[in-house]
Amino acid sequence: MWSVVRSQSPWRSAVKTLGCSTARHAIRGNQRVLRTVQRSKTSSTGGGGSSIVKNVEKNQKQLVRTVSTAKPTSQSVIQASAAAAPQQAYKAPPAEVSKVAPQPKPVVLPDYVVMDGNHAAAYVAYALSETSFIYPISPASSMGDHMDNWAATGKKNILNQIVDVNMMQSEGGAAGALHGAVAAGSLTSTFTASQGLLLMIPNMYLLAGELMPTVLHVSARTVSKHALSIFNDHSDVMATRQTGFAMMCSSNVQEVMDQGLVAHIASLKTRLPFVHFFDGGRTSAEMSKIRPITYESMKEIFPMDALKSHIRDFALNPTNPMIRGTGQRPDIFFQSTVAAHKYYEAAPRLVEETMEEVAAITGRPLKLFNYHGSPSAERVAVIMGSASKTMEEAVDYLNTQGENVGVVAVQLYRPWSSKHFLAALPASVQKVAVLDRTREDGASGMPLFLDVNVTLSDEGSQKLITGAQYGLASKEFTPAMCKAVFDNLSAENPRKKYVIGINDDVTGTSLPYGAPINTVPPGTKQCAFWGLGSDGTVGASKTAIKTIGLNTDMFAQGHFVYDSHKEDGVTVSHVRFGPSEIKAEYCIASDADFISCAHPSYVHKYDMLSTLKKGGTFVLNSPWNTLADMDRKLPATLKRQIAEREAEFYNIDAIALARDIGLGKRINMPMQACFYDLSGVLPVEEALKLLKTAIVDQYAHKGPEVVKKNQEAVDRAVGSLKKIEYPREEWLSVQTGGQKKKRSEMEGSSKFVMDIMGPVLALEGDKLPVSAFEPGGYMPVGTTRFEKRAIAPEIPVWVPDKCTQCNYCAIVCPHAVVRPFLLDKGEMKAAPSGFQTRKAKGGAESAGMNYTIQISSYDCTGCAVCVQSCPDDALYMAPFEKVAEDNAPHWDYAYALPEKEIGEKYTVKGSQFQKPLLEFSGACAGCGETPYMKLATQLFGSRMVVANASGCSSVWGGTATTNPYTVTKDGSGPAWGRSLFEDNAEYGFGMALGTKQRRYRLEDCVQNALATTSGGHELREALTKWLKVKDDPDPCDAISHKIIELLSSQRELTGLDVNFETIYQQKDMLRTQSHWIVGGDGWAYDIGFGGLDHVLSRGENVNVLVLDTEMYSNTGGQVSKATQLATVTKFAAKGKRQNKKDLGQAAMLYENVYVASVALGANMNQCVQAFRDAESYDGTSLVIAYAPCIDWGIEMKFMMDEMRKAVDSGYWTLYRYDPRRTEAKQNPFQLDSRKLKSDLKEFLVGQNRFERLVRLNKDTASSLHTDLSNVSHHRHEKFRKLAMDEYEMLEYLKTKLGEEVSTEKSIVLYGSETGNAEALAGVFSNELKRRGVRPQCMALDDFDFDTLQNFKNVYCIIATCGQGELPGNCKEFWKLMNDANLDNDFLANVNYTVFGLGDSGYVFYNEAAALFDKKFEELGGKRIMPLALGDDKDDEKYETKWNEWIPDLWNEIQVEEPSKELLPPSYAVTVDTEGAIPTTSDIIVAPAGTKTFPMVKNLLLTPADYDRDIRHYEFDLSKTGFAYSLGDCLAVYPHNDKTEVMEFCEKYGINPEAVIALEDTQNRKDPYPSQITAAKLFTEVLDVFGRPSRRFYETMEMVATDPQQKADLGYIISKEGKDRFKELVKETVTYADLMEMFPSARLELPHVIDHVARIKPRLYSIASSSEMVGNMLHLCIVNEDWVTPSGKQRHGMSTRYLRNLSRADHVDNIAGRINAAGITIPDSHAPPFVMVGLGTGLAPFRAFVQDREMARIRGEPTGPMALFFGARHKRTDYTYGDELEAYHSSGKGVLSTLSTAFSRDQAHKIYVQNRVAEHPELIYDYLVKQKGYFYLCGPAGNVPPAVRQAVVEAFVSVGGHKAEEAEKMITDMQIEGRYNIEAW
Repeated sequence: MWSVVRSQSPWRSAVKTLGCSTARHAIRGNQRVLRTVQRSKTSSTGGGGSSIVKNVEKNQKQLVRTVSTAKPTSQSVIQASAAAAPQQAYKAPPAEVSKVAPQPKPVVLPDYVVMDGNHAAAYVAYALSETSFIYPISPASSMGDHMDNWAATGKKNILNQIVDVNMMQSEGGAAGALHGAVAAGSLTSTFTASQGLLLMIPNMYLLAGELMPTVLHVSARTVSKHALSIFNDHSDVMATRQTGFAMMCSSNVQEVMDQGLVAHIASLKTRLPFVHFFDGGRTSAEMSKIRPITYESMKEIFPMDALKSHIRDFALNPTNPMIRGTGQRPDIFFQSTVAAHKYYEAAPRLVEETMEEVAAITGRPLKLFNYHGSPSAERVAVIMGSASKTMEEAVDYLNTQGENVGVVAVQLYRPWSSKHFLAALPASVQKVAVLDRTREDGASGMPLFLDVNVTLSDEGSQKLITGAQYGLASKEFTPAMCKAVFDNLSAENPRKKYVIGINDDVTGTSLPYGAPINTVPPGTKQCAFWGLGSDGTVGASKTAIKTIGLNTDMFAQGHFVYDSHKEDGVTVSHVRFGPSEIKAEYCIASDADFISCAHPSYVHKYDMLSTLKKGGTFVLNSPWNTLADMDRKLPATLKRQIAEREAEFYNIDAIALARDIGLGKRINMPMQACFYDLSGVLPVEEALKLLKTAIVDQYAHKGPEVVKKNQEAVDRAVGSLKKIEYPREEWLSVQTGGQKKKRSEMEGSSKFVMDIMGPVLALEGDKLPVSAFEPGGYMPVGTTRFEKRAIAPEIPVWVPDKCTQCNYCAIVCPHAVVRPFLLDKGEMKAAPSGFQTRKAKGGAESAGMNYTIQISSYDCTGCAVCVQSCPDDALYMAPFEKVAEDNAPHWDYAYALPEKEIGEKYTVKGSQFQKPLLEFSGACAGCGETPYMKLATQLFGSRMVVANASGCSSVWGGTATTNPYTVTKDGSGPAWGRSLFEDNAEYGFGMALGTKQRRYRLEDCVQNALATTSGGHELREALTKWLKVKDDPDPCDAISHKIIELLSSQRELTGLDVNFETIYQQKDMLRTQSHWIVGGDGWAYDIGFGGLDHVLSRGENVNVLVLDTEMYSNTGGQVSKATQLATVTKFAAKGKRQNKKDLGQAAMLYENVYVASVALGANMNQCVQAFRDAESYDGTSLVIAYAPCIDWGIEMKFMMDEMRKAVDSGYWTLYRYDPRRTEAKQNPFQLDSRKLKSDLKEFLVGQNRFERLVRLNKDTASSLHTDLSNVSHHRHEKFRKLAMDEYEMLEYLKTKLGEEVSTEKSIVLYGSETGNAEALAGVFSNELKRRGVRPQCMALDDFDFDTLQNFKNVYCIIATCGQGELPGNCKEFWKLMNDANLDNDFLANVNYTVFGLGDSGYVFYNEAAALFDKKFEELGGKRIMPLALGDDKDDEKYETKWNEWIPDLWNEIQVEEPSKELLPPSYAVTVDTEGAIPTTSDIIVAPAGTKTFPMVKNLLLTPADYDRDIRHYEFDLSKTGFAYSLGDCLAVYPHNDKTEVMEFCEKYGINPEAVIALEDTQNRKDPYPSQITAAKLFTEVLDVFGRPSRRFYETMEMVATDPQQKADLGYIISKEGKDRFKELVKETVTYADLMEMFPSARLELPHVIDHVARIKPRLYSIASSSEMVGNMLHLCIVNEDWVTPSGKQRHGMSTRYLRNLSRADHVDNIAGRINAAGITIPDSHAPPFVMVGLGTGLAPFRAFVQDREMARIRGEPTGPMALFFGARHKRTDYTYGDELEAYHSSGKGVLSTLSTAFSRDQAHKIYVQNRVAEHPELIYDYLVKQKGYFYLCGPAGNVPPAVRQAVVEAFVSVGGHKAEEAEKMITDMQIEGRYNIEAW
């Protein structure tokens, strides 16, 4: 807040208005002005100050007299903020007339304000602009934000107008608009920096050439070269000095205001456009106490005449038409250019005149060149910008030390005035050091150096001139460096050209400098506040500057240092207070009075106390409240520093305090309270009162509760502050203390990490020499894993028993710190203590694996997105200090495990087993962008090339040294590059075309090599295949690796032919590359749209990912064309009034671009599929990803839920547009969010970006929110119609017109969580269409339930999640189905059927499908087919059941058959009977993932006279690498009987020894062997003696030539022939049988290969423990033989195969793999086991007993075991009886209880359930009291329910539970994994 004083008689009126005390304050201020002017007069040789001195002296005397006679009065002050409108409206005269130059008037000094440089520049620009054109770029963005805010609040400029502020699409656009506005005669301005300024250069030439007055305020910033930098130097402004703009430089915040005004007025007077620049990041963001210039004062000197004559009169206006911007020929262009020279010659004089006018109203003298120092100085520095103030401070200090030096600060740089420069330079000067804050590589000198050289040379001066470069990218420039500059001038042989501030140990250009020197004025307090980016420390420091600066006579200054993390990075607030002007434009380097540390991890990371003065105060925020804690936790170096500096040491647990109050990690107020309590800057009570007032101002908009909590934090903080009375003498020499793990110890780091990244992270990068860096800016990837920030106050903890292994927590994690891992048995054994896992759920791919979720404690940011997204409550947040240290070894171990590619990666779950190649980035906690890019790297990362636009994604993705993109185990990974903000699409496009051209060359080389060079057969074959698959990623990867191996091997052995050597040199081009163009909405919708649109139009195979945060999130949240209507954000302070641009629809207009709109939290599977489809599309793809941002004003832990709400309300739409569907005659547009499920206005309420408008103006908010709702509904309806096919559109239109619609409608509804049910529904829907049915297909929740009665046939495909959960997209439908008001015949006219997808390993197997099936029946629906249950445990997962079920469905619904057409075979087959094709006959053929191993024992267990053949098999796994666990199965791949194969080959007509060459034409992951004999094909690959599917009958019908056979085949698979089909099934008719039965339906070999199924594995429970038998594996198997109804003897394929192996002394190999069991095994041996085994179901329990016996031998605690075994006869079926009895040992062995039930050994049958019932106390004790585990293994049927009933009765009889309670107890045990059934 600041006060403005106005008076016609200023000094006397001031006393009347303000009262004596305020007037005295004005006197003091005026005295300072007087002293400044007088010093300037005595030290400067320049003119222009004398009249100001006299005027100030006169006013000073008058004010003193007035105060001495004035009576005290109440203070009457008109309060106005810097953002408020001027207090007195300016009334324009009837016409604009010339204004007489103002005469010096008494100086009116308004009260001080605290603001930064950007604020000051904007304040002046607003006053003197009518229009302004803005575009965000750091560090200039806030200037535009101020302008927009003031315009939004109705603030008026000095012409009594509200400035028209316009956000443009780019800086080039802003410059063009500015050019146009001036051409129309308007006062205008803009603000920019760095590349933004460079984009304005073309218009800058035009503005200068056309003599158009305007001002560009520039926060000078580094121009990107080898790397991007958002920090300060003058490289951007120096790149514009040739444009013809006048250039004025300000060195501190006060000058920004004063000289900003000069720039605007001088521009009008001179007719020259001005660049007014100041140091970005330093002056632009520095908080400083200054005196503003009132708008009234500005009006007094505003040149209305110049406005008319130099702008208005030259306006393009049809009333007085003129033409400008013509094209000129060589004959006149030169002359026209030089014609403007007179304006440049006059400019310095007019600028000087303007400076005097401004000085007259401020009392602050201004000069073109400001000299400071000794009037007789012999050595002088010449410099520009903030460093000049540092130099002034150093000059003052050095002169007190006997030096004789000075400094010239350049204020007007262009036009350069030699006259004024020479006048400013003392005549005594002999040596001049010119310092440039820029670098022009290859130049003879830097710009300012050259200007000074030319000036002095023209004068004929022989002065020594040296040139220095300093401060690039905000490199510190300190008094010690200033001293070195002057010392160099005094040297005998001074360095003529040098750099200072770095150590150039390569080319030796650097000038050394000494240790820090303290040059700040006496009495200055220096404070350093070390904070965490999101904890509020910087904001609190700014509040302190304002509070102290405005409530004391002290000057105040604040400078803020940030690292490069988006959030949660280290911040250091350098704050100074003092009685004198503060010129220290550098960070505190010594003599700090107060230092605070806001995060305990910093004690290990940073050297915080090296700057603390002796006796200074150090406050630490940590949970270590005692001296013992400190002694243990603080590193020895820090303790020594505390003792050496005799520091006053305090601690506060601010994190716990904030958490207790409810402030989360916002500890700024507790820490600020500590500062006020200890610093003594203000009286404590007064300070805390002011702090509480500031809290109200700062947080009132967030509600009274937030204000109350922060004020409570202030009250409690002082009492919580504890002084640590440390043993100083002991700590002076201490060598022990807390230690942080070294990065090298943790993970093995590189030289780069240790020598460069380490110092940079420790904020010691300034010490690194030039030689440490690689020219060009190249850096290694994968370095963030060494950072270990340890910043989260809380981190997630996994609860294994609640986890359903969905992997949702991993896919949503923004920083890749939550990951699933799969471990084999060996890895489990080696795991550290406490490492928790559970049996991996899933199919064969997870066989033998255990599953774990691990969290990287030290990389987690604590966002809690994972916890909020977990559907099972299997994660919770815990305090970091309580769990991090214990969890760290678990993460380290898991992270180092070998990568495992398991399952289908294009699923939600499967994708998360892929290593994320984007990890531990510096993105904000809860970032909405990173999950998408992380997912992309998991799916395609090993071959990605990323072109990244500048923005958030380039900051968290490309910050120097900490690089989050990493590599796979083979070293491949994303190659990442950034160009500019505006040209990213073109940059990525160029990379793609460059790669394409290089691969074309490689293709030519391969073809040439194959045509001209022999080479080896294997290499030629591989290169030939590469030509076929070079554009298909997975097969191309595989063959590329093989080619490289072959070439490398041959190159090493014999060398390569020149053609092959050429290929070898280009081997990096063998693999397919996936090109991605990535950026935010600011790039895609605004500045880069033109380039993006061009790339979209070209059709090249590039993928575009737009991370849509709906604002410029990287520059603070400015409006973009992606910003939605009604949003309040920066540059849209009154709410955006335009709809969001629809980028997706624009792209779809090309019709050949794949477009997807995704929101991960709304539909994870849709997102995964969209990424897959986009990348696989051979053309341009565009994925637009909804990315919540913290700038929206939401709690980021709810990020995923916000996505869901956005989609449900229609705010965001999910869709996919795939041009490939057009080729398949399908609608290319798929709407994936078909139904609006919630009200949009309710969604808007939860986000501050929309709620702010409500607080600003309820009526406007209501209107705009309604408009937005209407727009969203309209858009959704448009998309809904776009997704309709012709039939749906016809029905839609009929309904709209009230016409009758068909009653024969069908619909396919699905409930899908991971996408399988959705995909299956899509396939089924297409099959219906092939059969003449036109169904709709959608998620249950997308369907209008009220219209369900209108459909004749309803087909439901529903998955079950976890333990019986409904998928998220069918829950609303389920609620509606359960409406109590529905009649029982609600669906009486509806036919329905339900197919379920589930996993029988879960308790509530297919529960969702069962519930829906039952409810349809209860509502009167007619079931078409019985409920069908697909099982993930089946060989083909749910497809196994589907393929059995679907033919019956077709028969049942009697739809027309699609045209039957035998598709071309998928293998190209060549049969070689001449021996030309080589093959290996002794290698067993089996699918990928299997291994071969020997059967070393085949032992018959049953008596020879027994009719059942039960055998014991042993296998040696020692050479396989396989490991198995308890409960696992061995999957055996059996072979067909060789004799039967020979008979089949003879009948089919193929030589068994013929070699068949197979070429896979579909690029399968696991194709059949490329060469194989016919015998092996039918023995080991094709299940020719297996049961044929209906599809095989159909295929035979198609090829049958005999009419009767064709009819018979058709009849068998018809509805009428179902009994015949069942007969054939009972007869176990095989493929071979069918081909013999219907000889005219002979399939050619390629079709046989396609249509006869592959031999499937048979699963057998493992009957051994590897703990006991080592690498051996035992099985116990009963032989399967049976007789068919017709009397045919049949043999089980697998049991016959095994039975005939390894007979006598012969050893045979088999092929197999380990499959995970569906049962849960506890982590320890302590829990009791109850085991119920029937027959060979004893096998796993034998393993259990062996395993526990080994544990007992090792001395581990072992719980009791009870085995209940059932079989027919003891003599024949008690297969391992002797073993079991030995383990039992009458109850003394590891097998505590052994109870057998041999049903047929006595007159009355005794079954195993009877034995269980005989032991109720044991059952209750083991299972309930001791929480043991129950297992049953054996045939399905009556036994499992009978045994369960026995357990229920035990619970009832012993525990006193009711039967219902007992049932629930067992169900709960099942959920917990303690009640397990394996039945077959």
